[in-house]
Amino acid sequence: MIRLNAFFKVKKDVTPAEVKRLTDELVEKSRQDEGNKGYDLFQSTTSPDVYMFCESWENGEVLDRHSKTEHFVRIVGELSKLIEGELTIERFDK
Repeated sequence: MIRLNAFFKVKKDVTPAEVKRLTDELVEKSRQDEGNKGYDLFQSTTSPDVYMFCESWENGEVLDRHSKTEHFVRIVGELSKLIEGELTIERFDK
């Protein structure tokens, strides 16, 4: 089992609705990917411009396939235009 926590901070002029439009689609489609055990998005209560994807995957093989899906590549590409810097990813193996 693999757990990923991916953090990002949105730019000051980005609205929550813009983030939600992209992230809702990514969460919905990623939950349907083979080997997905959980995929959620959280917004920080102490820093509202900070978000975290919390993902669980069966193994590295299915995670690798997920990272190459059309929806992942497209949505993360669009999301990267709204965030400061890059996603910060923490990976945990069980």
